[in-house]
Amino acid sequence: NCVRLVEAFALACKRSSLPLRLTMVGPNDPRYPEARTKAEELGIADKVRWQYLSGAELVDAYRDADVFVFPSLYEGFGLPVLEAMACGTPVICSDRASLPEVAGQAAMFVDPDDSGAIAEAICRVAAEEELAKDLSEKGLAQARKFTWEATAAGVLDLYRELGAVR
Repeated sequence: NCVRLVEAFALACKRSSLPLRLTMVGPNDPRYPEARTKAEELGIADKVRWQYLSGAELVDAYRDADVFVFPSLYEGFGLPVLEAMACGTPVICSDRASLPEVAGQAAMFVDPDDSGAIAEAICRVAAEEELAKDLSEKGLAQARKFTWEATAAGVLDLYRELGAVR
């Protein structure tokens, strides 16, 4: 849903007086030029940075971000949402698939098909310091629920419930 994120960002730039910038993180795949083309078409290419990051660079990018926006149309789990939350970054994400369960009450949810709604959420989190702080604090607490220990305990409980372990 990268094209829609670029469209939403362009709308947010028009609606906000703040100096917004967008960093799109991921490998450059020439098979999918649509998001870059859309940024050019909308006249915001100079406000969009495209980077592939991993490890410490990715953690730094999460920490440096004012907001993490993840309008995914489908998601198996939503690890990037938890990674952003664990770094204290306010999260805006899709109201679809696994994301509401993963994010709990710690994210602002949007319809990933609605560029206007995504733009409005970006503007709100960027402009409302208390909202951003609240999402950040709730995100840190939500991310702490997803530990390897909690996962192992949950799997063991399920095995016990199914009678596979006594």
